[in-house]
Formats: sequence, C-alpha cells, structure tokens
Amino acid sequence: MAVGILDERMAQAASTHSVPVVSYGLMLGGELVHRGSVGDFPPERAAASPFRIASMTKSFTAATVLLLRDDGLLALDTPLVDVLPWARSIGLPSTSPPLRISHLLTMTAGFPTDDPWGDRQESLPIDEFDALVAAGLTFCRPPGLEFEYANIAYALLGRVITTVTGQDYRDVVRERLLDPLDMQSSTFDVASTAGRVIGMHPVAAGLVEQEEGPSGAFSPMGGLWSTVDDLTKWIAFLEGAWSDAPDVGPLSRWSRREMQRAHVTVGRDPDGSFGSYGMGMHVTEHPELGRFIHHSGGYPGYGSHMRWHPDTRWAVVALGNRTYAPMRLVCAEALSEIVADEAAEAARLRAIDRLWPQTERVMDLAESLLEDWDDAALDAIAAVNLDLDQPRAERRQAWLALSAGSVRRDVASVTSRSPAHARWMVDSQAGRIELDVQMTAEREPRLQSLVARPLDAGR
Repeated sequence: MAVGILDERMAQAASTHSVPVVSYGLMLGGELVHRGSVGDFPPERAAASPFRIASMTKSFTAATVLLLRDDGLLALDTPLVDVLPWARSIGLPSTSPPLRISHLLTMTAGFPTDDPWGDRQESLPIDEFDALVAAGLTFCRPPGLEFEYANIAYALLGRVITTVTGQDYRDVVRERLLDPLDMQSSTFDVASTAGRVIGMHPVAAGLVEQEEGPSGAFSPMGGLWSTVDDLTKWIAFLEGAWSDAPDVGPLSRWSRREMQRAHVTVGRDPDGSFGSYGMGMHVTEHPELGRFIHHSGGYPGYGSHMRWHPDTRWAVVALGNRTYAPMRLVCAEALSEIVADEAAEAARLRAIDRLWPQTERVMDLAESLLEDWDDAALDAIAAVNLDLDQPRAERRQAWLALSAGSVRRDVASVTSRSPAHARWMVDSQAGRIELDVQMTAEREPRLQSLVARPLDAGR
C-alpha cells in the first residue's frame, strides 16, 4: 500500500509540475524498501545518479559543526567574530547582542531571507565572500529574536568550519561524514558527478539545460550533489537517532537529536501543523499524526526533499531535475497518507516503551490499591508531597468508595507524556476507572501524584 501511494503521488507530481526526471526512495526502520523513478531513468539507474540536493546540504553543515563542538573545537555560544575576526564589521544593529554560531545554525541570525539570490551565489570565490561580509551586511533584526531562513548564515558556518579545522570545508565534510557513512557518490565537485541527471530550467520557450559552475563560498548552504541511494544512508543515520539501535557513526545520537528538535518556532500551517527549525532541519508537529523531520532543497535546475516520521519510522526522499521542483509538497502528502493509520498507536507505543521501571511498578500498585487498599505499600513509594496534597484519610476514603473489586487493565489505553508518567483505564465490577500516576525526579523516583477517576456514566 505504501509503495502504491508513493508511486502514484510521484507520477502525479512529475506530470503536474513538468519535472522530466524524479528519483525517489521509501524507507522503513532505516532500510530502503522501494526505489522508484519517473522519466527516462529506470529506478536503479535514477537512484544511483547524482542530483544537486541544494539546501538539504545544510543538514551536513550543521552535523559537521556539532561534530566540532563535540570534539571541543568550538562552542555554539561563541560569538562569530571570535572565530572570524574579519567579520567584526558585519553590520549588526546598534546595541545588538553578539551574533553567535548557534544563531547561524538555527536561522535566528537576523538576516533577511535570501532566496533566490543565495541560490545564484554557489560559485562565489571565498575571498569575494569574505570581502562581502567584511564590507557589512544588512540585518532585519538583532540576532536571537526570530526565525528567518537565510542561506548566508550557512555560508558563514562553512567559513567557521574551515577556520576551526584549518581544512577546506568540503574536505572536512568528506572526511567526517561522507566517507564514514560510505556516501561515495556524494560530492561538491560537479566534475566528479559522472552520470548526473542534468538540471532543467524553465524559460518561455520551455525547459533549457541549467549551466553548472564550480563549488564556492555558498556550497555549505546548498552545493552538495548526491543520489537517492546515498541519501538513504544519511536519512537512516539521522532517523536512527530516535531508535534503540546501538549508537554508532560519526555523530552521537544525542547530537543528532539536537539537530532534529525545535529550537525556534516558524509558524502554523493551514492544516494546524506547527513548524519549528532545529539545526539544518525543519520540525513539524501535526495535530493528529505527530512529528515529522524534514528539509527541502531548491536550486536552479533542481528540487529535492527528505522527510521522516520518527514514531512509525517511515521515511521518503525525492529528487527532481527542474528548478525548484516542489518535492516537499509531494513528499509531505505521500508520507502523511502512508503513516495515517498507524501514527497514533505508534506514538502511544513509543511513549510506553520509555516508561521507567518505577513507573511501571506504581501502575501495578495503583491497581492493587483499588482492589485492596494498603497503607504500608503506599508508604513505601509515596513522595513527601502526596499526603500533604490530599490527606491520606481522604484519599483512602475516596478510593474505597469506588468499590472496584478486582480490576483488569485496558492495555490499549495506556498513554504517557514522559517516562515518569502514565495514564490508563481499568475495568472493574464498579465500572470503568481512569488511573494517573506521576513520579518524582529523585535518585530513586517516588510517587508524587496518584489519581483515580470513575468514568462509568451510571455512577
């Protein structure tokens, strides 16, 4: 079913938006389960053919910065001028706080959005870029206040990486990420992209071939070439941070999660989804389907998107060879349809899997108290606040009044908002009862909240 959904959506998108070649992949649990293509390239060839992935490159730049942070070579709160002294005249608003590396990572630097100008700066020589920055830039607002997507922020991060390591940005990404993940078809050098899919640009007469230039100062924001086969390795690496698999690879699980959590709000979509930006990744919270992690790429000649759903572990990636091909739209629609039937239960099961053992034991205790109240058993686990919040005699009386007799847990009803919390239903002779427990953060967690609510309408 998932394969059929994706194939149909991609074929429709290629036709509607006149994209000559689309290459795409479907993943589950970090494994590629389907390759597909639209156009003259068969799926296997398309999946191995390089496309420009444009702004999806930002995830590689962000991961490299975090690698250097983890190695102790830089700190995210370091002011930019401490690393790039020549950027001292960058033009910050008066009385502004410092522009920090973290602001560049999270798109809160205060620069104006620079699409499509930035997309045409790929080949800008490094010395010309440095002169551009040193001459001063124009800010919309002081750093750290609001999200505004700006490619130049990631171009600056590329200069940070080079300065900190003493190596070319591209070499650092190759050595620290691409080689360890065996992404051998990914490169910043257009001359190395044998068999690449030619980018096409629309003009009045139709589509014309997009001329490609060499890598330059803006490559850290959008200059990587890659394939569906290589990008499935990248997605598996990032998405795997949310699994229980062994923590292997060039960047730790916790730093990969740091990339994929909300750092600044972006806004609300018409469907009720709430968007945020992490570090080189977008985070979308759907009101019914839960969290999606994603990033698009749009460049002259190309459009791309990668997207995954951590709860179900489904993921998609799509590359198209037309300027700003709307791969984000088709991937978002397809993945939402694929996960729709299992998202809620997957989220519930993931939350339950994280419960502390102490929380699970207290769930058993709560059920036993309904069957046969035991002060000593409660004393053994109760936090100091429990009897202060509700006197023991009142709590005992309320629970005895339920007259539950034996109870049976409704396993499918168990939900949790954290490992220290559980809410669930039990069925008893007296009717249906909702139970809710919350543990403390002490070295040995104790029970700080214990609630029973009768739900039988007849009571």
